[in-house]
Amino acid sequence: MSERELDSLEGIPPAPADRMPVWLEEGRVLQVNEIFYSIEGEGLRVGQPTTFVRLARCNLRCFFCDTEFDSYVEMSVEQILEEVGRHTAEWVCLTGGEPLGQNIVPLCGSLKDAGYRLHIETNGTIDPAPALYELIEHWTVSPKRRTIAAGLTRITELKYVVGKTFREDMVEEDRAEYIYLQPESSRSEYIHKALEILTRHPGWRLSCRIHRMLDLP
Repeated sequence: MSERELDSLEGIPPAPADRMPVWLEEGRVLQVNEIFYSIEGEGLRVGQPTTFVRLARCNLRCFFCDTEFDSYVEMSVEQILEEVGRHTAEWVCLTGGEPLGQNIVPLCGSLKDAGYRLHIETNGTIDPAPALYELIEHWTVSPKRRTIAAGLTRITELKYVVGKTFREDMVEEDRAEYIYLQPESSRSEYIHKALEILTRHPGWRLSCRIHRMLDLP
């Protein structure tokens, strides 16, 4: 696909219909790819112990994505809480795939009631259920389309992937307190591109995936 074609699709094509997230109305069962303990490797919370709940499937197909998220097991909210409870972290990060593609309100309510602090990472294309704003403390939006969903009204940090087609005029600077640029890969051209952009925007920050550097999950 050419750069011009990518631009016409706002950079990222949608996922096939059979790979889209599945919304179960009651939200008592979710499609979960994996649950694991690590440290937060990116953005403002870097270095903090975290239990990650990776929900399955995504509404986009990013050509640079290195995460396997299509496989899943169905887990009840109670089963997820039990698995999260095996780890010592006070933070739980809901990631994906695209976590807002499933009904996570019951899970977030149960995690909050159990005393966990909640973080979500979303691709910025789906409006969240309003109830989530009372439950989720830290919102990371990593935009994969040029326009961020209007319903995302509380964004802690915007984290932009800097690759071949990224332009600094894509950044919706007024939507979040913190702006991060994350090179698409370890290729020097993307690292230098991010660093060069930061010379013009000293209030923005570089995000490096330190969990990958440390060979952590």
